[in-house]
Amino acid sequence: MKGNRGTSNPSRRQFLRAGVAGGAGLMVAPLGAFGSVNQKIPADVALSAVDQPGSPPWTKDLIIYEIGTTQAFTSPNGPGSGTFGSMTGKMPYLQELGITGIWMDPPSLQESQHFFYNMWCRYGVMEPDKFDPILGTEEQLKTLVEEAHRCGIRIFPDVKTHGVMDFSPLVKEHPDWFRGSHWRMADYDWYGGHTDLDDWWVKIWSDCLAKYKMDGFRLDVDIFRPDLWERIRRNAAAAGHPVIIFEEDNSAIPGVTDFSQHENAVFDYESTVENELLAQDLAGFYDRKFGQAGLYRVVIQYSDGSQAEGSSDGQGALKVHLDGLTADKAPRRKEYNSWYMPDGIPDVQLTVENVIARPIENVTVTDDALGSWRLNTGGGSRRLALEGEAPSLKLYIATIGHGWPTIQLSCHDQGWDGFPLDRSPYTAQGSRALMGYSCLFAPAIPIFFSGEEFNATFRPLPWQSPYLYGGKDPGKGTWLYGCMLEWEELNRPERRAMFEDVKKMIAIRKREADILTVLPERERPKLMGVPFHSDAKVPKPYIRWNDRSAILVGANRDTTQTANLKLEIPLRMIGLAGRSSYRVTDLWPGGDAKTYAEKDMSTFTCSVSRDKIQNGGLRVLKIEPNS
Repeated sequence: MKGNRGTSNPSRRQFLRAGVAGGAGLMVAPLGAFGSVNQKIPADVALSAVDQPGSPPWTKDLIIYEIGTTQAFTSPNGPGSGTFGSMTGKMPYLQELGITGIWMDPPSLQESQHFFYNMWCRYGVMEPDKFDPILGTEEQLKTLVEEAHRCGIRIFPDVKTHGVMDFSPLVKEHPDWFRGSHWRMADYDWYGGHTDLDDWWVKIWSDCLAKYKMDGFRLDVDIFRPDLWERIRRNAAAAGHPVIIFEEDNSAIPGVTDFSQHENAVFDYESTVENELLAQDLAGFYDRKFGQAGLYRVVIQYSDGSQAEGSSDGQGALKVHLDGLTADKAPRRKEYNSWYMPDGIPDVQLTVENVIARPIENVTVTDDALGSWRLNTGGGSRRLALEGEAPSLKLYIATIGHGWPTIQLSCHDQGWDGFPLDRSPYTAQGSRALMGYSCLFAPAIPIFFSGEEFNATFRPLPWQSPYLYGGKDPGKGTWLYGCMLEWEELNRPERRAMFEDVKKMIAIRKREADILTVLPERERPKLMGVPFHSDAKVPKPYIRWNDRSAILVGANRDTTQTANLKLEIPLRMIGLAGRSSYRVTDLWPGGDAKTYAEKDMSTFTCSVSRDKIQNGGLRVLKIEPNS
């Protein structure tokens, strides 16, 4: 599809599957515009990651809170009237909550009229090198950053990387800088050899960091030119101001980006479908990422139009065997970026038998929890590598990468086209189980959208339409980006209770950081599923540990009844067996510590209260050997 001035309103998923570098749904990426595997990449795009500054030490402590748009975060003078000044007034609240990073909209000059969904959109960039006065003054932005830092919070503005509005003055001033137009925006000609464009881009964002003392950037859509961001990162490090850079939809590039926003998402953009492993079996999710489990479906398309299928559970004509992590063969990134691979990280290997000796057009591997991979991909799916010949092939898929792992509970793109109009696009919606089990206690950097922490009612801005290019049904949109927070909801006991519970979860995460730590993505976290029996259907409990103690996390998604669990705590498997007794401290909902003999730990019993009530939905226990 061509995301130009047409009137069609395709879904985000359609674009991702059709070859889109997704990002706030603003672009369809024809390979000719952004580079393909067959394109000769300019020599000056090459990276020198060996000498790049690494992630700052505080990266592992990030808890990222997305403020979709400053204008809707607060409403001092009616809907959409928020500014940097009014956001600054919320810093004591955010400090109390405990978050440590804010991903916020950019200060760049934006299109002030209706753009997407009949509302102003901070992704409608006009001139990225100019300040937008609608959000306040430059001094107010400096004050915002200073106050955030005083509260222990880092600031990461968004950067729109692919282009500007097609009526931007920049298009007239520098027509040679642009090539193609999608989503009513003109796309930068990143691979056209425009050194003046390159230098201008590096100066904009280097100056932004130097002037406002922000802590890095989130890159919308894609990075496109890692070499330019390498220069920006170097400039910041040389100034004594190390930063992080994270991009929307790809894995990290060593020395340039630190992590991907979309690495692991609990819910789908356009529906109410959850990633069952992240929500129901977190340990099983990591087993799959590290090649120790998984249900892989393989489809081979032959050049004559026929195809064969099979899966690792023994179904189908193809016989598929999971071999685990082996060699590094597959590219981790999407097609137009695949020249950065291989990455030196082992891939998950599959052996496929019963392959017919005829030319192969394509191969697709799918795992519902992790995504899909293709031999020849137009985007969306990640690429896989193939070795051997019929009747047996080896397939390699990259599931882990450089950088830090993330867990995205909710982000602004939820509620995109196709989302049910009668549902809230928020993820947790008051579920302590989802907020804790799937996000705040997971071995990853948590990302969630503003308002999730007090179960805010989703209220679209009064003019937001459910249609991409707007017009019809104002006030009925579901795009979470346009949610207008009503802070008076915190005066309602049930909303305040949710806030207090999320604050408590974050406090536990920080206090027990030596166990609930985040490791770089390529390092397997110390996390294991716990064998259990329950009188109700519950997510599988998991345990995290170090060489001194462990924390067990149980959850209950049921909103009507308490779950009673009998647990076989795997002391031997985590290296804590053989002690005379164990001290078990109730961290959630909280209570006294009790001492248990080792034999009692194999039949440990506890209850988990029903979900969506204060102190409910979770049971978190700390286990420490007494001697």
